[in-house]
Amino acid sequence: MMRKVVLIVLLLVLAGAGTAFWAQDGRLPGWLGGPTEQTVPVTVGAIRQIVIAIGRVEPVTEVTVANKIPGRIKAVLVKEGDRVKIGQPIIHFDDAELAAQVRVAQARIVTAQAEVKRAARGLDAARARWVEAKSGARPQEIEQARAELDQSRQRWENLELERKRFRKLVDDGLIAKSQYDAAETEAGIWKAKVRVSEAALNLLLAGPKPETIEAAWTRVQEAEAELGRAETQVAQARAELAHARAMLASTVVDATVNGKVTRKLVEPGEAVDVSMPLMVLGDVAKVIVKAEVDETDVGKLALGQAADVTADAYPGRVFPGKIIEIGQSVGKRKVKPEDPAKIQDMKVLEMKIEVTEGGAGLKLGMTVDVKILTSFKDRVVVIPTILVPRGAEEATVRVAGPNGSEPRPIRIGLRDDQHVEVTAGLKAGERVVSSGRPR
Repeated sequence: MMRKVVLIVLLLVLAGAGTAFWAQDGRLPGWLGGPTEQTVPVTVGAIRQIVIAIGRVEPVTEVTVANKIPGRIKAVLVKEGDRVKIGQPIIHFDDAELAAQVRVAQARIVTAQAEVKRAARGLDAARARWVEAKSGARPQEIEQARAELDQSRQRWENLELERKRFRKLVDDGLIAKSQYDAAETEAGIWKAKVRVSEAALNLLLAGPKPETIEAAWTRVQEAEAELGRAETQVAQARAELAHARAMLASTVVDATVNGKVTRKLVEPGEAVDVSMPLMVLGDVAKVIVKAEVDETDVGKLALGQAADVTADAYPGRVFPGKIIEIGQSVGKRKVKPEDPAKIQDMKVLEMKIEVTEGGAGLKLGMTVDVKILTSFKDRVVVIPTILVPRGAEEATVRVAGPNGSEPRPIRIGLRDDQHVEVTAGLKAGERVVSSGRPR
């Protein structure tokens, strides 16, 4: 009998200790008649909302250099990884044929310029003849013609008197008939000269003929046209020279950005066609990461948000950055995730992150992981995320009290993977009943 009493007392002591233990842990055993519940404390902590993404390291600007002319590559002056500046020669094409075309064009200019000089002299002569033709005789020429006419008339009149005198002498038989004939011939010659002088003077007084002036003007127009053709040939020759020089200059391909050679696509000796890609240059003044964020996280992103970039090639190293551009449309993934749990065909949004420190250490094309801190609050009231529905702004929880648990509405603020912020309805130190699943 005594043994039974001792055993009962021992069982009661153990039961009391167990009850105290479970009560301290927030749970009451069902075999004591209480409901099976567990509680979690309401604490003060920090909310760190982080978006995970994967991306690829790229230059801020990348350009593909192509050629303007077909030809054979003579020399490639840079290699992958070399830094280049705008205007720096990076590729030379074979230029022998184009250099010869430049020399031919220069010779054509010299020939065309000589033709212009000849045509200009011809125009000057034609204009002089036209001016002379339309202006008529000069006063000096008219006076000279009058003087010649007067002289011829005076001479003819004197000879005519001599002829008449010889006629009388012949009739009187004082001289031979031959002497008269000579005097008559001489008088006839000067009479003809008088008529010629009169005609010459009248011609000078009448002025130039219209057809003479017109013919002289036609020769001027022809000379002007010839000069114009010669000048056109000079212009054409100069244009050919400019084109030949431009083509010759195209045999030297220059860098178009300040940056680095990221890919070299050709080698010396290769024959390439027009617009064939030759080299890829990247502006590495800034290193950026093009990251892809799941469409479900798009609403959390904002320009200027801080980001941490990590790469498997640099274990334990973090490259800080910030969001500088957010895409405007979602699409398929371009960067394949290594995590097989990631849904491959989930739509993503591309954004650009500028690496603000240590970007030179990252290699272009490298795949990296990105963590974006979208929001942060410290010293706020928090409870586990499992206690509230996903995405809810308000919820009702059961709060443990001395007389059991009671329902209480709460307002929810920020949340991260483990905790949610309670902006109203709870205070630190209280305990919330958890059923192991969100209510």
